[in-house]
Amino acid sequence: RARGACCTSVAFLRAMPSVKRAAAKEAAPKQAVAKQAKRAKKEVVDPRMQRCREVASAIHQSDAPAAVVDMVEAMLDDALLTYKEERHEFQDNVLDMAAKLLESAKNLKVADVETAKVAIAAGEETKEAAHAAAAFAKSTLEGAVATTSDKKRALAACAKAFQAAKQTSEQAYMQQAMREQELLTAASKKERLLSAEHDYLKPLLEGVEAEGKALTAVLANFAFDASLVAALPNALAKAPSLRGPFDVMVLEQVGKDFGQRVATLDATLSQNVEATVADAAAVREAIERLDAASAAQEASADAFEAAQQAAAAAKTAWEDVQQTLKACAPELRKLAKEHASAVGIFGSFRRGPLACFASLRERASPAPAAAEEALEEEAATEADEPAAAEDEVAVEAEAQEQGEDAEMNQAEESVPAHVEDKVMSFEEPTFHEATVIAAGA
Repeated sequence: RARGACCTSVAFLRAMPSVKRAAAKEAAPKQAVAKQAKRAKKEVVDPRMQRCREVASAIHQSDAPAAVVDMVEAMLDDALLTYKEERHEFQDNVLDMAAKLLESAKNLKVADVETAKVAIAAGEETKEAAHAAAAFAKSTLEGAVATTSDKKRALAACAKAFQAAKQTSEQAYMQQAMREQELLTAASKKERLLSAEHDYLKPLLEGVEAEGKALTAVLANFAFDASLVAALPNALAKAPSLRGPFDVMVLEQVGKDFGQRVATLDATLSQNVEATVADAAAVREAIERLDAASAAQEASADAFEAAQQAAAAAKTAWEDVQQTLKACAPELRKLAKEHASAVGIFGSFRRGPLACFASLRERASPAPAAAEEALEEEAATEADEPAAAEDEVAVEAEAQEQGEDAEMNQAEESVPAHVEDKVMSFEEPTFHEATVIAAGA
């Protein structure tokens, strides 16, 4: 039973292509009729009417009030489709108004072209000005950079001069301080020598009791002759009348040494006083030079800072100009595209609505022979249309049939091989038998 069902299914599948082809052949005339009816329903557009619509659309592009344009549009078709010699005076007036509207629209498009040309010229001027500004900014930047370098070198020289003046002033201060210290030391030594002479040496020379040890300490401190210092206590211990020649010589020599040391200190003090005046003058001069160097350094630093700021401003200006130049190219391309678009629109307007209006306005009624030829051509065209429709229907039907055959072949190929081998030994049933078997299954 299962083997019989498989055989029935395969046979039914093999019978399907012929069934579908028959159905397609029966349905082809009906489809052709439907398509012819649909094509007949399509509106046949008159080329003259299409040109009238193009002109009507164009007059709306004028700057006239909408009510005026609508009024002219309402009467435009009748006026344009009427032959020139058959037009009424009022129809000519309508066409005159339409011509003015078209002229207005044309003038607007010409104005758009001129505006685009002016914009391009302005863009070129902007580009040239930007190039000039870029050259000037570059020159200014180079000058500012050179000036900054000069100011930097000048500042370095001023800083060096300031350091030299500072060192000179420090040396002058040090010299003055040393001189003053020498004066103080010499004055102190003189004062100690005179005090020792007055307080110790003279009283002892006169026989008055005094501190001999204190005098000896002073002599040792001032580096008196060691033999004199050693012999002096014995001479001072004796009374003036009991002193011998050696004692007298020792005391006289000590007195002379006191006098020489005081004289030396006086000379030192005198010389140092004069030198102190010179040191003070040197200090004042060094201070003046230091102040001048400091002021020059500050002025040079200010000039260098101003040069740096000028260079930075020049660099910013140059970068801004470069950005302007960079923006000029795309802007000019944009303006060129706008100009080309305006020119293209004007050309389309001139070749389209204006040409259509001129041809329809000047259209005259054709001669009788020409009219007959036109009618024959239209009749031939109408006669060719059904035949072309039939051919198209036949081609479509054949394509549909081929597609159905391909589907059925694919279905047959999908049957397993072992099933097909078993079925091949049976006789193929008719279409009616296959239908009954399939219904029973």
